[in-house]
This record gives sequence, C-alpha cells and structure tokens, in this order.
Amino acid sequence: MNLKQALPIAVVSAAIGALAGGAYVRHRDRVEPAPALAAARADAAAAPARDDASGHGGGEAGSPYPRYLALGNGAPASFEALRKRAASDPAFLQDLLQRFRNDPQPDARGELLALLQAVGGEDVLRYALSLAASTRGQDERAGLDLLGGYSLERAEVREALLAKLRAGGDAQREVELIRLLTPAAVADEDAAPVAAQLATLARDPDSEVRAEAVFQLAQWADPVQAEDALHRALLDPAAAVRSKAINAVAGSHARSERLKDALLAIAADPASAPGDRGAAALALQDFRLSRAEYALWKRAQARADAESGEGG
Repeated sequence: MNLKQALPIAVVSAAIGALAGGAYVRHRDRVEPAPALAAARADAAAAPARDDASGHGGGEAGSPYPRYLALGNGAPASFEALRKRAASDPAFLQDLLQRFRNDPQPDARGELLALLQAVGGEDVLRYALSLAASTRGQDERAGLDLLGGYSLERAEVREALLAKLRAGGDAQREVELIRLLTPAAVADEDAAPVAAQLATLARDPDSEVRAEAVFQLAQWADPVQAEDALHRALLDPAAAVRSKAINAVAGSHARSERLKDALLAIAADPASAPGDRGAAALALQDFRLSRAEYALWKRAQARADAESGEGG
C-alpha cells in the first residue's frame, strides 16, 4: 500500500481516536482508589473548576481531552496531570495497567483505556502484547483494546493481529480483529501478509466477516490485486457484503470494466437498497463512461437525488 492510499485513512482514524479518547463517563460506587492514583489526584487538586454549564470543562491548551476525568469516588483529577504522571512514574503506570486489566466496570475501563492510549509508549505496548497473547478471554480483550491505540506501522502490532486471525475463532471475534487492521503507510513487503490474510477472509462463509475483510482489503492491497475480490463482493448474495464492496471501490483506486458494469447494475436496479443505489451512482463518478453508460448513470443519479430529497 502506498502513502497516497494510507494517509487520508490515517487522518480519519486519528480523528476518530481523538474523539474516542476524549470521551469520559462519571461513575459511582467504585472501590477505594489505589494509593498511586490517590497521589495523582492530590497533585491535581489545585486544578481550576469546570468552566462550562455542562461540567465537562474546555480541556487544557493543546489537549483533545476534557479537563477532568473521574476515576473513582474522590475529587476528579486533571487528565493531563494523570497522563504526565503515568509517563514519568513507572510504578503509577503499572498501577493503571493493572487496574485496566482487572476493573470489571465498563465505564472505568473506558476511562483507563483513554488514559493509557494517551500515554502510549513501549511499556504500554509490551503490556498490551502480553495480554493479547493470553488464552484468558478477558485478558486478550484488554490487550486488543490497548493495541488499538498503536499504528500498524509497528511490525509487532501487525503480527499480533495476524496471528490471531490465522488461529481462527468465532465470526464476531474475527470481525473485531479485522476492524483493528487500520491501514497504515508501510512497505509493500510488510503490507503483503496483511493483504493475503484479508483476501482469504474475503471468502469466509460468514457474510459479516467477508464484508469487513473486503473493505479492508481494498485499502491494503494493490488496486489490481484487490479487483477480483471487489468484483466478487459486488455480486455477493449478502446485502451487507455488497454495501461494503461499493464503499470499498469508491475509496480505492481499483477500476475495471467489470467493476463498472456491476456498479451500473446496482445503481439501475429498483430492487437494490436505495442507499446502495446512491452509493453506486456516486462511485461511478470516478469511472469513464460511454454515452449509453452515462445516460444510465444519469437516470440512476436523478433517482438517488430524488430519494435523498436533493432533487430539484
């Protein structure tokens, strides 16, 4: 995969990650905080009060995160104070990692995940890889969540996810793993194993696995290599696979006569879902069309505009 393909995807992924990391949830009835965490709250006690009506605060300068993050029953601590302490205090970082691993409350785990992903670094990565390799389901889930904060430019992250996919498992787990294969700008030799695994999964018996695999494959594989899987997915009997394939073609540089024919058929077919017809018509804007094909596309586009309320 080349940089031109990867960079727009990476920007979108980073924006999503920043929004997810910035979210927090107040929660009650938590156990007494560990001493290291209590000390961090003491460090942050002088932080100014929330400054808006919602109580969320505006965030510290240059930070995408809210000013306060509630972690337990005590006074809320500054997210930046917690992050900075975790980055400089190995004992405190280990305390946070253990809490993230063991805390049964989803809201607390979400807060801790946001904090640990903001800290990042080699210690968090090593811990994430060790948890992801565990045969204990809860530990594996925690490790994969942490790995989601790292780019697949890191060879160890790619290999950990690919090893999980090669080992197989239930369909929902495979879908979650595939979604973690966020495209990255890597050398062709490093992208090839990822593309090969996705090409295999694009033929999986489960339609949801096929749908996610073909979508990611279009962004990891060379457009010529992805074309066959994309064409097959556009003709797939499962509507979810066809929908993903339309979007995958639109977001890739794969172009061929048979891809164009399949998109035209979807765009012109009244039995297709309205969203699919509109998406196919949009994707066809990047194809060269004959006069007859253009007339067919024009009718499909007009119908899509009318259905979406954009028609004149």
